[in-house]
Amino acid sequence: MNSLAPRWLQSVSELALRMIVVAGFFILLGLAIERLRLIFLPLLAALILSAALLPAKHLLIRRGAPNVVAAIAVVVSGLALLGLIGYFTISTLTSEFAELEVDIEAGFTEVLQSIGDWAGISDAEIDTAIDDVLNSIRGNADTIAGGVFSGVRLAAELLAGIILLAVLTFLLVKDAESMQRGIARRLGRRYRRDFLALSSGLFDTLGRYFRGVTLVAFMDAILIGIGLVIIGIPFALPLAVLTFFGAFIPVLGAVLAGLAAFLIALATEGVTSALIVGGLVLAVQQIEGNVMAPFILGRSISLHPMLVILAVSTGGALWGIMGAFVAVPIAAISVSLLDFYTNTGRYASRNRPQVK
Repeated sequence: MNSLAPRWLQSVSELALRMIVVAGFFILLGLAIERLRLIFLPLLAALILSAALLPAKHLLIRRGAPNVVAAIAVVVSGLALLGLIGYFTISTLTSEFAELEVDIEAGFTEVLQSIGDWAGISDAEIDTAIDDVLNSIRGNADTIAGGVFSGVRLAAELLAGIILLAVLTFLLVKDAESMQRGIARRLGRRYRRDFLALSSGLFDTLGRYFRGVTLVAFMDAILIGIGLVIIGIPFALPLAVLTFFGAFIPVLGAVLAGLAAFLIALATEGVTSALIVGGLVLAVQQIEGNVMAPFILGRSISLHPMLVILAVSTGGALWGIMGAFVAVPIAAISVSLLDFYTNTGRYASRNRPQVK
């Protein structure tokens, strides 16, 4: 017996049901990840780091080093380098943070007062609005920094995350290929090649993303730092550090780092220097977006700016700064999975490796 409902209504109902099921799946997945974030975030970071470090291990093996020795050397060197970068960053920012904060606040105040004069708003109203914004920012500093924890609990979770990250990174660097082959052998012949192609592609995507973004971040920081020194803007080194880490949060990170440089230039050197700094930031971002990123990262992991903004915003809302850092790699993995199942992008030819 045919249904009395028109065909268009049946099609819309089926589509709505599929969307509800998909939305429910992602909601449950997000809740599960939130519950397991102390495991999920170190695991994702370990996957990214190990994917970036594997070529170095392969190079040492080709030069005659045993697998375990090569893995230890690469992981220890990589984690030590990250530790040095972290120490340098913290020491650089904390040593001048008070003056840096004052100058950014002064530049922000000057911008708002100029807008208020143009809009006919009194200075008293502008000062009240500035105080409200600054008090709100200071009152929610933990949330802005991405932390819902504090004190001893934060220190304990941070230490546990670092230890878990180090252990997982070493195991993945040492045994990634053997684990991949072991899983492939336990799959049916129908799925074996798909698993090998997909896992190899995802690891390659993560490795090239991390290596590429790190190189782009260094180049951005060097160009911005040199430009600020030439223009004569104070705090060039802390601003270069902010630019470096801003590159790991595409689009939004560059905007925030550039805005900080502009406000400091406005507060300390005046409008002309601030406009020059703004032009410098825009020029560097154009070079990054049109030259460095396509050449270094490649087209296979390029993401649309709207997708990047949505991913970073969602990651930041869920897990703070750490979520904003890992949001783009997660988005790159999702796009790679979509390419795999639609036979597009790097998987268009489906040249899959064979199990040895």
